[in-house]
Amino acid sequence: MPRQPRLHLPGAFYHVMARGNRKQYIFKEKEDYITYLRLMRHYSQRYNVEVHGYALMPNHVHMLLKMGETPLAKFMQGLQQTYTQYFNKEQQLVGHVFQGRYKSIYVDTDEYLLDLIRYIHLNPVKAGLVDEPTKYTWSSCKSYFYNVQSFIKTGFIKQLLAAYGGTVIDDYQLMSESIPRPESSAEAGQFSARVLKETVEVSSPEKCPRHPSMLQHSLEDIMDRLCLDLDVQPELVLGTGRGSRAVLARRLFAYLACRQAGHRLRDVARYLGCSEVTTSKSVKWVEQHKGSGLNFLKLTT
Repeated sequence: MPRQPRLHLPGAFYHVMARGNRKQYIFKEKEDYITYLRLMRHYSQRYNVEVHGYALMPNHVHMLLKMGETPLAKFMQGLQQTYTQYFNKEQQLVGHVFQGRYKSIYVDTDEYLLDLIRYIHLNPVKAGLVDEPTKYTWSSCKSYFYNVQSFIKTGFIKQLLAAYGGTVIDDYQLMSESIPRPESSAEAGQFSARVLKETVEVSSPEKCPRHPSMLQHSLEDIMDRLCLDLDVQPELVLGTGRGSRAVLARRLFAYLACRQAGHRLRDVARYLGCSEVTTSKSVKWVEQHKGSGLNFLKLTT
């Protein structure tokens, strides 16, 4: 069965994880770590990918990436395949170095982003490799604590930390419950708009023509890919919940299905279990943000 293509959201943050085949080591020598970082820098510059954090563990990798116009799959293909060739040559091996397909999770909130950078940097501590995150050589932690010059983009997360009160990164006491979450409907609406602003550039209908061949993406396919990248369950999208995450997911689904895949409004409305008026408003809500410098939401094949 062919693999499902991933949903590409230019401007979005992703938590990417890749593990060694059969949990075996993918880094055995100091030069292995150095080579992987060199390749990470090379392909991030080549494909305009911002690396905001990473931790290279002996048998797996964590990366926090912000995507440009090039799909994540392209970046990972270059990085993983080139490193595999290097590693097999050095170790006189053949075959897979990494276990199957890498995992990527769409980062949809500031809270998740802040928890995630903490989680990535604490990985070596939890694994018993060091007793303090700054002591681990093969992570981006030192770039945040000591302003070490590198290709890692630390400015955005530092600004975010400052907005939430400042010095949490100094002692790594940041916890999920300590971060404000949107409670009012107005805050939730602002949150939805901010998420979309980071992830979607909307074109007008005439700039996004429908094409019969695009109907190869069934509504079920679109739902699968949307849920994979937003890390949500279909029940959330198809339900009646009014949480900001559920509403945003439904709006994005309606836009993808109608504007990019060319499905009829009535079919999309029936699939979502809502009226055509509501579905139309969802599509228009996305389109109304076209003047905000938003990036175009692409359904890659």
